[in-house]
Amino acid sequence: MNKNTVKNAIEDEKVNAIRVEISLKGNELRQQYPWLNYQNTIGMTLFLLSIVGIFLTAWLYINNFIPVYLTIVAIALCGSVLHEIEHDLIHWQYFKQHKPIHHLMMFIVWAFRPTSLNPWIRRHIHLLHHKTSGTSADIEERGIGNGQSFSSLRWLITLDTFIGNLVKVIVSPADNKKGRHVLKILAANFPFPIACAICWYSFLMIHLVNGINSYAGLDVFEFGLWFQLWFEEQSSHIDMLNMVVALWIAPSYLRSFCLNFISSNMHYYGDVKTVGQQTQILNAWFLWPFQLFCFNFGSTHGIHHFVVAEPFYIRQLTAP
Repeated sequence: MNKNTVKNAIEDEKVNAIRVEISLKGNELRQQYPWLNYQNTIGMTLFLLSIVGIFLTAWLYINNFIPVYLTIVAIALCGSVLHEIEHDLIHWQYFKQHKPIHHLMMFIVWAFRPTSLNPWIRRHIHLLHHKTSGTSADIEERGIGNGQSFSSLRWLITLDTFIGNLVKVIVSPADNKKGRHVLKILAANFPFPIACAICWYSFLMIHLVNGINSYAGLDVFEFGLWFQLWFEEQSSHIDMLNMVVALWIAPSYLRSFCLNFISSNMHYYGDVKTVGQQTQILNAWFLWPFQLFCFNFGSTHGIHHFVVAEPFYIRQLTAP
């Protein structure tokens, strides 16, 4: 028996020991708290509470009870729970025997997180991620910036995976199938991320131009009277755009940036051969602003790589 075989056998033993320990702890919790066995009910309850939280926050904002920054934070927190529910749905943790309910939940959690790609496509990519984590075949992690140097492009991908990956394909000199890859990205991000990007970058452009005009003392509209008139006529539409950004888009960008930042740094890239080498635990105190908006992902996601069939709330309980 050569050294590599012995080394692999030892690594497999370690992985199996961790899996057994995680599973035992999960089973102990279910025995101690029998209500944890009602997985569908728990998933649906958390799903509905998150949506109620989003609608309640929107109502408070629209009626001027809370400021915009608190609105964005509260909706992003609810969105982080919905992301975990979607992730569990991808692994068929809820309503596997009731497909209409399962797929309806998949659609709704996507609609409330508009910067995420199609969850049915993501299911294929995510299951591939478990098989190929840490390698160049791991499309999911590469799609959020992992394996790439910390350039401006990586930061753009981390913030906006749709536009970032489009730019990545377009500027890549080695990609001789750019058109095909662009079409794939557009298909995977239709309709919500595309609509989200259109609204977000329109919002940024309009307020940038208006800011320059208002605060720098420059009449940037002199280049065309028609644009100035259009801007003034569209003020009611701009107010609506501001509301859409506050309630739908900005919370999703905040949540997805935090998640992508943690995920792309906790998953190792390169020289990964076993499950035990796929992830690290990121739980340093200074990462808590990020962890807050991705449901403590850095502390618990490593558990998922060892034992896939555990819902996210069990992972939170077994993490210690």
